[in-house]
This record gives sequence, C-alpha cells and structure tokens, in this order.
Amino acid sequence: MENMDYNNSYNYSPQNTENMVPEPSVKDFIFWMLIPTILGFFTCGIGSLILLIVWAFSGKNHVRGNFAKAQLLVMIISFVLGLILYVVCGTALLAIFGDSLY
Repeated sequence: MENMDYNNSYNYSPQNTENMVPEPSVKDFIFWMLIPTILGFFTCGIGSLILLIVWAFSGKNHVRGNFAKAQLLVMIISFVLGLILYVVCGTALLAIFGDSLY
C-alpha cells in the first residue's frame, strides 16, 4: 500500500487560459439581447443585423458568437415563415375576393 503513487494515475494537462472566456451571467445575456433590439428600433433592423453578423463572426468571444449565430438563425427562420404566411394568406384572399380587392 505504501508504494502506490496516486499522482501518476491522472493525466493532467494545464489549460491555456489566454483564450478562455469567462462564463456569461444573466446580465450579459440581457445586455446581448437588449442592444440589438434597441439598435434595430432606431435603424429599422439593419443595425441589429450588422451588429449580430459582426458578433457572430468576430471570433473574440465564442459564447457571444454562438448567441449571435442563434439570433441570426431565428431571424432567418422568422423571415422565411413570415414570407410564406404572407404569400399563402395573400393567395387565399385573392382566391376568395378575386378582383374586388383592387
């Protein structure tokens, strides 16, 4: 029992702490959601789109980058679903009312 060396059983490799990002708090996520929303309000959506693209592909903060990529994906899905709904409802209205809409 005395000759057992417990230190050799673990494969310890120190992590490179230069590229590590601290874990974001709830305040950080609220800030990340609030800034594009306010910016989009004042710039008709273009500012928030540009900001999210910069955050998504800057590579400095991986957590914020993943958050921005998720937001962009939600924006794209919402736009496509809204476009489909617009076309379907428009077609249905034209089929129901015909030329009386003009």
